[in-house]
Amino acid sequence: MTTTTTPRTDGDRFVLRDVSWERYVALRDDPSQMRVRMTYFHGVLELMSPSGPHERINRLLEHFLFAWCEVQSIPVASYGSTTYRHEMQEAGLEPDSCYYIEHEAEMRNREEVDLRIDPPPDLAIEVDIRAKSVGRLPIYAALGVPEVWRTNGEWLKLYLLVDGAYAEADSSRVLPEFPLNSVLERLARRTEEDEITLIREFRTWAAAQKPSAGSDA
Repeated sequence: MTTTTTPRTDGDRFVLRDVSWERYVALRDDPSQMRVRMTYFHGVLELMSPSGPHERINRLLEHFLFAWCEVQSIPVASYGSTTYRHEMQEAGLEPDSCYYIEHEAEMRNREEVDLRIDPPPDLAIEVDIRAKSVGRLPIYAALGVPEVWRTNGEWLKLYLLVDGAYAEADSSRVLPEFPLNSVLERLARRTEEDEITLIREFRTWAAAQKPSAGSDA
């Protein structure tokens, strides 16, 4: 096993090469490594600790997603940074955030996820500050995640899994009416206004977009 240390990017980041699957699983299951994010693919293991800006964007975007689903009465199960791994694919990672939406009812009573019997999350979110999560897309594809969003707080890109690879899309498949532009506008204001104000403002705006029960629209 060889080690390559790369410059500080998003948070502290280290790359280990020629790592066996068994070694990855042992490191991932070590309680002392619980706070370390690990990405494994075909013998290459990356370890990273997210930065403050990374986590702020991640949490705020999650609040907007929850607010939208609440207003639209869309059930959602949040699995956060749960570890997803598949030995046959030699792939494993923790998303920045992930959600079951189409499979929410199926996963509602599942405390632990096993990809041998459970579906992958319907949606995963990756936050890019300086590190580029585009390199994680092949891992998501190997795990069968149907939709991935990438954002740095200024832009948000959607990727849909098509024939085993991701294609960039203009709209979400799992949340087809999710208002990307409205969310981005508020994410960009995160350093100017407090988060509660932004979330409350978005929820009020989202509720105003929903047709009334008696409307034909």
